[in-house]
Amino acid sequence: MIIRLKHVIATLVIIITQTAFAQTKTVSGLVTDQAGIPLGGVTVIVSGTTNGTSTDFDGNYTIDNVKSTDKLDFTYIGMVPQTITVGSKTTINVTMQEDAQALDEVVIVGYGSKKKSLVTGAISSIDSEDIKSTSGQRVEQVLQGRTSGVTVSSSSGAPGSGAKIRIRGAGSSGNSDPLYIVDGMKTSSIVDIAPGDIANLEILKDAASAAIYGTEGANGVVIITTKRGKQGGLKVGFNSQLAIQSVKTDMELMNAEQFVQYMNEAGQANVALNGYDTDWIDETFNNALMFRNDINLSGATEKLSYYMSASNLNQDGIVGKGNSSFERSTFRANIKADITEWLEAGINATYSITDKNGIQENNDTRGVIQNMLIIDPLTPVYYADGQVPQSVIDRSADNGVPLLTSSNGRVYGYPSYSTGEVINPVAFANDINKTITDTDQFLGSAYLKFNLFEGFSFTSRFGYENGKTEVRNNVIPYYVSSEAANTKYTTSQTKYETKKWLWENFASYTKSLNDHNFTLLAGYSAEQTRFETVLSRNGSVDIDQFTGFDLDLPGYTVEVKDILPAPDNMVSMYGRLSYDFAGKYLFETSIRRDKSDKFPDANKAGTFPAFSAGWVLSKEDFWKEDSKLNYAKLRASWGQNGSRSNLIGNADKTYVIRAINGVDINYEGQTGAQISGYSNPNLVWETSEQLDFGADFRAFENRLNFSVDYYKKTTKDAIVNNGGLITPGSAGFQSNEFNAGTIENKGWEFELGYGDTTSGGFRYDFNANLSTLKNEVTEILFVPEGASIIGAGAQQNPDGVTRFTEGQPSWYFYGYKTDGIDPATGEVIKVDTNGDTIVNNADKVKVGSPHPDVLFGGNIALGYKAFDFNLQFQGTIGNDIFATYHQPSRPITNKPVHFYNERWTQPGDVATFPGAANVIDSYDTDLMVEDGSYMRIKQIQVGYTLPKKIAERLKINNLRVYVSLDDYFTFTDYKGLDPEIGNFSFNSIGVDRGFYPTAAKTVFGLSLDF
Repeated sequence: MIIRLKHVIATLVIIITQTAFAQTKTVSGLVTDQAGIPLGGVTVIVSGTTNGTSTDFDGNYTIDNVKSTDKLDFTYIGMVPQTITVGSKTTINVTMQEDAQALDEVVIVGYGSKKKSLVTGAISSIDSEDIKSTSGQRVEQVLQGRTSGVTVSSSSGAPGSGAKIRIRGAGSSGNSDPLYIVDGMKTSSIVDIAPGDIANLEILKDAASAAIYGTEGANGVVIITTKRGKQGGLKVGFNSQLAIQSVKTDMELMNAEQFVQYMNEAGQANVALNGYDTDWIDETFNNALMFRNDINLSGATEKLSYYMSASNLNQDGIVGKGNSSFERSTFRANIKADITEWLEAGINATYSITDKNGIQENNDTRGVIQNMLIIDPLTPVYYADGQVPQSVIDRSADNGVPLLTSSNGRVYGYPSYSTGEVINPVAFANDINKTITDTDQFLGSAYLKFNLFEGFSFTSRFGYENGKTEVRNNVIPYYVSSEAANTKYTTSQTKYETKKWLWENFASYTKSLNDHNFTLLAGYSAEQTRFETVLSRNGSVDIDQFTGFDLDLPGYTVEVKDILPAPDNMVSMYGRLSYDFAGKYLFETSIRRDKSDKFPDANKAGTFPAFSAGWVLSKEDFWKEDSKLNYAKLRASWGQNGSRSNLIGNADKTYVIRAINGVDINYEGQTGAQISGYSNPNLVWETSEQLDFGADFRAFENRLNFSVDYYKKTTKDAIVNNGGLITPGSAGFQSNEFNAGTIENKGWEFELGYGDTTSGGFRYDFNANLSTLKNEVTEILFVPEGASIIGAGAQQNPDGVTRFTEGQPSWYFYGYKTDGIDPATGEVIKVDTNGDTIVNNADKVKVGSPHPDVLFGGNIALGYKAFDFNLQFQGTIGNDIFATYHQPSRPITNKPVHFYNERWTQPGDVATFPGAANVIDSYDTDLMVEDGSYMRIKQIQVGYTLPKKIAERLKINNLRVYVSLDDYFTFTDYKGLDPEIGNFSFNSIGVDRGFYPTAAKTVFGLSLDF
């Protein structure tokens, strides 16, 4: 009986105890740092569960459903993690300590990661916090102005257009784009990457950092890591933006009165006022809307993490609206699973659909913007009802084409005086010509990582990329002049597909012996890329037979182009050894050998070594622990990288073809054949050799960061894929790719940052970067001594407005130097540079360079309680712009107003520009070259975050609203539309053919987290 009673009592005690401990409660508290300043964003999670929250801006947190037996984990970047048992407490306040090792951030390097303090190369980083405040729509825009040594210039301001990224200058005579790596997979395009999906970006700038990528690292490497799920339960994020776009420019064209006077002075006495005074800049540009919506779901358990997102961007253009638009839908899924203690698996995949409508641009004879700049102001945008000139009606009737009309039936104005190719730019943008580009892009990779024993892992990763693109161009019938006419409905269609797979296998082993730390990496990869033009055809149909823009419809006369094969396979072996002694003395070496069938048989393989070393002075015994300068590191590197990005392939092959553009070759009635071009069996690898010296410092308890680098980058055997540049016309056919010469880039890079939070809760963070650049061609091949490779052409300078010449910057501007305006005649005084007393083409020389001497950028971020402010700027100093949109063969064309205000008018005038009768003679001189230096305020943004207490009542984690002015303010002396001029072609950087300007945006945004 007594035994039974004891058993019952013991059972009751256990039940009561279990019940007491099973009860849940709410725990709250305050998290601060050592100075007592509240910490916002600290993660608080019940150990071993997904039940968690984070602190608000005032450092407060509240977490429900907590048991007395639970433990709370407190984690925060830069602080030592803490775990506290709940017990009977309902209020738990925590003071977090700085973690010196945690402050040493981890950066992603090729095939791995490492602490930044152990990095011996030149690497710049941008994390998700930097990206979060941006309203840029493309990855390139995120990079702009945020790191030293990186130039980002728009290829066009049109929606969906990319940008040219140059890391430490143009290192090639051709394509100088960096290599892009997304979650370990090489990709040909980053247009499908939504900025909101990016966790961090690393820019590998020096050869030692990029050498592990061998043949593709010569122009630097951009490594993009997308987001992963984090523990703390299911998280839902939603971001939305609405932007109003407009053009912001100080450019002015001559008005009607000025134009008439100017033309009369030029001898065009028939030009007279007619009641019209059209401001074509105002009429051609329009306000346009842009919408962007992103949603993501993420979470993680101890074994599985996931991140899924969808993004949609819809942007109309500031020219042509829907005719110049871009829509992109992107879908992403990232999943990582710890299958066992020794096996990890993951999948990263993104799929995007883009639809781009484009106008004719970057053309100095038939571009919309170029036409806008030169059409006379005496032409109306539309004719009033009943006032269409009879000459316009007759022109259309005589040529059997309809009048140019808008969608609402209004007749567009035909040029009153401008002749030749000039067309009403509003008609050109809205109705005449339309280009549609549809793209489907898939990029994915899957991997298995085997952690077989301590310090050793083996990773096998397979990636696949597939892109399908269709480009269609439709032109309606019209007749403005014999040079500006299309008497049929014409269309062209091109379909091409890119397929790429990459299989990489690499092993990593890390071992520490006392203070000696080693990491060894070895790997093998194989890849295949196929770029296939599936279809390329064009055709036309008579007006009375037109039923639609479809080449499969009856009535079309169709031509089909022949496409030659272009194999692209590569196998690689690579290795890297990293060593440090107590984190104080650092050394790293790597080597990669690539074998590519893009090169001739004798030169298919290339080997690329690299070495780097570092010394962390602040870890030496002589360094004072209480020094204000609490971290200092010196580093140096040397390495070689290759480039095959300028290769089409088949350089050593000559094909025999029997048809051109689908038409059989015929010689006097006999079927014939011809060769495709001259082979070049001597083509060798383009190699970039780079030397770098750098130093990194931190001071005032890591609040101040400073780094400096000096680099010298020499590109040897630079490859150009246009063999026509060196093939004489008498040869009959072009040569294949060739090695052009040697290019040298050198300069300094500086990065400075300072940030802190005051005792009153005011947050501030200042970052600035500056870099210098000197670009020079030091050797040129395949042309006579003293001669040049001719670059981009233009109407006013058929022998090239850019040149590639030894001793000069690559693709510098080429033309006549001037020595003022003759006060007696108003003529341009061209300099006789060779001293033979005759001024002719032989006197043309360098008149400018597109390469900036200095690049700079910066960011100011401020915050107080719920409010935040962000200002970003960037710019260049010392680069020039060559305006080539002027038409020398068309005398009656409009011009910028400074041509009028600064012109010569009578004998004795000291003028900057010639008299109106002599202006055409200035089009190929340095008078068309202007200083392109500028500073642009990329963003001014003000945001407000809903207080945590209110957010909790609304059952949300975070709500932020903001307004932003992007690209609104530009400071420059350039008198054109936009100084931020890139270009579509490598040899046309800085050539203004009528550049589609970057739109200024007023952005209203919302970020919501559940």
